[in-house]
Amino acid sequence: MEDQTAKPWERSQVENLLRQYLESMEENYGCSSRKLAYNAVKSFFVANGMRLNLTRNDRPTGCAFGSRTPSKEEVRQIVDAAEHLRTRSLILFLKDSGLRESDAAKLRWKDLKDCGEGFMGFTIQTKKQKVKARPFIGPETTSILMLYKEKRVKGTGKIPPEPDIEQNPVFALFEDPTRSMRPDKMSFAIGRAIELAGVEGVTPHGLRKFWEQNSHYEKEAYQKQLNGRALSEVERAYFWKETPELFEMYKANYHNLTVHKQEFKEVEERLRREYERETKMLKARINELERERKGYKLTESQVQELLRRIEKLEKQAQKQT
Repeated sequence: MEDQTAKPWERSQVENLLRQYLESMEENYGCSSRKLAYNAVKSFFVANGMRLNLTRNDRPTGCAFGSRTPSKEEVRQIVDAAEHLRTRSLILFLKDSGLRESDAAKLRWKDLKDCGEGFMGFTIQTKKQKVKARPFIGPETTSILMLYKEKRVKGTGKIPPEPDIEQNPVFALFEDPTRSMRPDKMSFAIGRAIELAGVEGVTPHGLRKFWEQNSHYEKEAYQKQLNGRALSEVERAYFWKETPELFEMYKANYHNLTVHKQEFKEVEERLRREYERETKMLKARINELERERKGYKLTESQVQELLRRIEKLEKQAQKQT
C-alpha cells in the first residue's frame, strides 16, 4: 500500500517514472500505443488499492479529436498494412459505417441484414449517446468481412471452427470467439496498422472523421440517423427517414466512401477463387487418402502432411487478401 507518511515529492516518484516512460514512447509509438500503456499502469494501481496522482495533462494526447482526416489513399494504405484479416475487416467496417469502436464491439453476426447488391445494414444503440443508429456497410467492406467470417466458420490449424457463429461477436477475440474485442484493443490494432503504413497525424478516430467528411447528404439530420448522433426536436419532426429511404441515400453516396480501385477488386476476386479451388482440391485429396488408408493402411504422416499444406495455403491467402 501507498506510504501516506512519505513527503509529496517522495510519493511522486512512480508518477514521474510513468511520465518519463510515456515521453520516451513518443518517438517510436503512436498515440493509441501510448494510451494503452498509460491505461494499463493506471489499472494496475487501482486493482492493488494504490493511488496515482495524475492530472489530465499526463494522459497521452492527440488520440481522438486531434486526428486529421485521412485521404482515400491513406485509408487504403492502412488497410493494406493491417497484420490480420480481422483488423482489415474492422478498419473497412468503421470507415463504411462511421461508428465508434465501442459500438462495433457490441455487434453480432446475427445483427447484420443483407440489403442486396453487396450492402448490409443493422440497427444498434450507441454506447456514448444512447441513441439509435441505422448504419450500412457497402460491397468493398462486405467482401472482406464475409471472407473473415468464412475463415472463422471453417476454422484453422490453431483456431477451432465456429458452427454457431451467428450468436458470436463480429469482432471477437482470437482465443475466445464468444467474447468481443474491447474498444481499446480495437484502437490499438488500428493504431498499429496506421504506424506500419507510415501515415502520420491520423488516429483510429480519423476513420469516423473520414466517414463524416465523405458522406454528402442534403441534411445533416440524415447523417446523424446513420451513425448515431442525437437529433434535435425539429430534426426529428421534419427530417426523420425510414430505413429503406436511408439505404437509398447511403447507396447513392457510397462511391464517396470507397478507397480501393477496380484493379484491387479484381485481384481480390482472383485470389479468392484460387484459394477456394486449391483448398477444395486438397480436401478432396485428403478424403481420398482417408479412404485408401482404410483399405491399404497408409501412414498417418501422409494425411498430416496434407493438413499442413492446407494450413500453409490459408496463411498465404490471408496475407494476400
